[in-house]
Amino acid sequence: MKQVGIIGLGLMGGSLGLALKRRAPDLTVVAYARRTETREAALSLAAADVVVDSPEEAARGSDLVVLCVPVLKLVEMAKACLPGLGQGAVVTDVGSTKHDVIAAIAPVLEGSGAEFIGSHPIAGSEETGIEAAREDLYTDATVVVTPLTENSPDAVSRTVTFWEILGSRVQVLSPQDHDAIVARTSHLPHLVAAALAGTVCRNPEDIAPLCGSGFRDTTRIASGSAEIWHDIVRTNCVAIRTELDAFTTSIEQLRKLIDNEDYEGVRQFLDECRARRMKAFSSE
Repeated sequence: MKQVGIIGLGLMGGSLGLALKRRAPDLTVVAYARRTETREAALSLAAADVVVDSPEEAARGSDLVVLCVPVLKLVEMAKACLPGLGQGAVVTDVGSTKHDVIAAIAPVLEGSGAEFIGSHPIAGSEETGIEAAREDLYTDATVVVTPLTENSPDAVSRTVTFWEILGSRVQVLSPQDHDAIVARTSHLPHLVAAALAGTVCRNPEDIAPLCGSGFRDTTRIASGSAEIWHDIVRTNCVAIRTELDAFTTSIEQLRKLIDNEDYEGVRQFLDECRARRMKAFSSE
């Protein structure tokens, strides 16, 4: 690869540019952002070598193009890149859902000579904007790559190598498996944190002095962008409903124990949950 195009310069795109310039300084990074101020900030932060005012220009000459925009904007940006994409170019993304995205983008690129390979870095922050960008955001992060059987080995290899250059750990999954797993590990926790924050903060009393670090840690991710999470829920609603059902069952179990004044059962419930968490993260 000689040139990478970045479409979108928020937290994810800005961090990508910073990481590329640190880890692969010989690569030319051409970045697009809608706002002039964001493009200027990218140059000031050295997150790009060149900034442009259209996705087409960022795609032109790029061996790999990364779409760093909300999920429901991905198809629009892929279409905007199309006139600039060269034969053999690879397009990937940083979105949190894959099946619907790939089903929508693959027809857009058909006949162009370019291929779309889905990617999902398990990295991010509740903060947004290029001001929050960090060059180490992708370091040691897991990145799931979700090729289709019809994707060429070269395109898949290029995508995997790209993330490895950034110091990420790559796992390859089918789009369907990816969406089912992250509905449990990422989407459910965010929605639960949002519901918890909304419930605890439902009245205007000054409750902050009585909220300890546990509440703040548990609900930190609820500060994330509503636009981004709206898109995620909309494009992974089936798997998310499955996980919400599982969580509801767990809450109902706890409620029943309390209603029956079965406090030994409550203790066992908490102990089992604690043991499951410890087992899940025992290798850390």
